[in-house]
Amino acid sequence: MVSCEKIMTGVFIRGCGYTFKGYYGVFGWESYAVSRYAQILGFINSNGRYEIGETYYADRWNNFYNLLPQYRLLEKTYDELPNETKSDYRIFMLLAKIYMLDHLSQISDAWGDIPYTQAGYLPVTGNVVEARPAYDKAESIYENIMDDLKAINDELSGISLSSLTSAYLSTNDFFNKGDLTKWRKYCNSLRFRIAMRVSSNGGLTTKAQQVVSEMLSNASQYPMVDNNDEITKGTPDEDGFSGWAGDPQGAYETWAGEFNRASDAMVQAMTGDPRIDVFFDANGEGNYQGVDLSTPYADQYALFYENRSYYSAYDSATFSRNRLVPGVTVSAAEVSLAKAEAYQRGLASGDAKAAFVTAIRQSVDFYFWLNAQSAYRTPLEKPDDNAVIAFAESKWDAATDKLEAIGVQKWINYGILQPAHAWAEIRRTGFPTLTFPTDNAAQTIQNVPNRFRYPKSEVDLNTDNYDAVRAQDNWTGKLFWAK
Repeated sequence: MVSCEKIMTGVFIRGCGYTFKGYYGVFGWESYAVSRYAQILGFINSNGRYEIGETYYADRWNNFYNLLPQYRLLEKTYDELPNETKSDYRIFMLLAKIYMLDHLSQISDAWGDIPYTQAGYLPVTGNVVEARPAYDKAESIYENIMDDLKAINDELSGISLSSLTSAYLSTNDFFNKGDLTKWRKYCNSLRFRIAMRVSSNGGLTTKAQQVVSEMLSNASQYPMVDNNDEITKGTPDEDGFSGWAGDPQGAYETWAGEFNRASDAMVQAMTGDPRIDVFFDANGEGNYQGVDLSTPYADQYALFYENRSYYSAYDSATFSRNRLVPGVTVSAAEVSLAKAEAYQRGLASGDAKAAFVTAIRQSVDFYFWLNAQSAYRTPLEKPDDNAVIAFAESKWDAATDKLEAIGVQKWINYGILQPAHAWAEIRRTGFPTLTFPTDNAAQTIQNVPNRFRYPKSEVDLNTDNYDAVRAQDNWTGKLFWAK
């Protein structure tokens, strides 16, 4: 008999390929698409440079629609439990739902309207006719996520576990080892992210701003990740899940290192930044040099493929050859930067500069910690905290546009570990300001897209419902929350 705790683990495992730094998620989804669209990755101006094979973006879509049925099975299994035992298994429902909603938000970030409320039931019902789900509007998806996460937090705040449930949880929760404080902070941090995502543009701004104000004015009721020890992440070798995580070296250094080069935009943004030493390997001349998209293609090609030591790569010890590189779901620095934005925009009362400085300190600490986990070479010494504070304060004080300063730091902090969120924030805020030359020779995507097209499987197998969104199925349409 399947059990709730085992199905919860199954939900986690279904999403591992796009949580951990696995080969296919990095190679196909991130390196071919979102890392380029956010200009986190350096690439040359070859024909078709913004295009991504359907195999890769369809895999991201399919991954979620393999995760969702596992969650539906958990719902069914829990609903069928005797009422007197449900309290023992409720926690597995709540934690699996947080994780599922995280992935749901990422799919809607990329596609907009998607099937959700009617989706994922075929393994539960066996009804093929009803297995062609209607599309939910993106607005309703984000609104439901905010409401659902609030309800989960409220329930977690008062939940008590039996000794048996605690034992099951610590065994089957390979993310937080049964630490409900970490799960609750993940839940609230995710809700805060979603609220900020829809707080600037579109029809949910009023509600989102109310959510932001509510959360930041009551930290005890809505605790969020506020230090690096609380980051929800999976480290594959430590936790025994390397089979699902894959090999970071194979993912980042494949194709002669095409997918690990630094972008000039990020190198320039990090001039004088203490993190640059653990972000990038210096080039053959001992400098940090990113790929500049304004350089003619022939010159780029020669520097990229013939003079292979010219462009800097992402740091081998920190990232590609670090067997303990984690899959980060939400970081302390991300939360602090979102707070800085909320304070600066007047959505809540607080010190925007202090939150900004805290965020950079947390980001520096995290990336130097990550570098120190690697056995590839001797870890670099973390800079003095006072020097980091001085650097952060100088960045804030020099910025004429404080929101731009915050946006640039979000982009840097997300970086190569969370490029999909970096791309989403760029579409929402317009920061950082990036230039992409038009690819006039491209067959389908001449400029960085605003969204993904639906996979062909949706067109062929869910035709009637797809017809309702066919008119918006293009690469250029902006999502409702985008600038």
